[in-house]
Amino acid sequence: MATANYNAVSYGSIGGQGFHQLHVPVSPSFEIKQGELVYLDVAAGLGKPVASDANAATLMGVALQPSKVSSNLDTTSAPAEKTVMVGWSLVAMMKTTAAEVYNYGEAVYLGADAQTVTVVVGTNMIGKVILPAGVTSVTGAAGVLVPVYIKNNAGL
Repeated sequence: MATANYNAVSYGSIGGQGFHQLHVPVSPSFEIKQGELVYLDVAAGLGKPVASDANAATLMGVALQPSKVSSNLDTTSAPAEKTVMVGWSLVAMMKTTAAEVYNYGEAVYLGADAQTVTVVVGTNMIGKVILPAGVTSVTGAAGVLVPVYIKNNAGL
């Protein structure tokens, strides 16, 4: 699945709500889109988009900004960022996997890409589903997002 930049943060980003964030060094070789899950490549000392359940073992959080900025008005490439702000201990709206049912408090794992979650059990949990009052479940489909409390597995 292709990913695109989007502001995934549902809440936790407003002053006083509090969440953790950190500027993470990145490489121009690994583009990170806003809203993607980011892990720490310990060997390289860089943040990269999560591409596998194994990567989620050192999950840092969700990208709060893209590593490359583009514009419809200016088609020249902007230089890639050297760091990307990553946040965790916040609720992010993540893409769902078709036909899966997401219940409050249910653990989610990496889905088809760095912006998608699944309830199919993996080794490294991404976070837990946090539904608003009165909503008992969300059924996954194209364009359907689910609020997930994003944890940090990198020990930060």
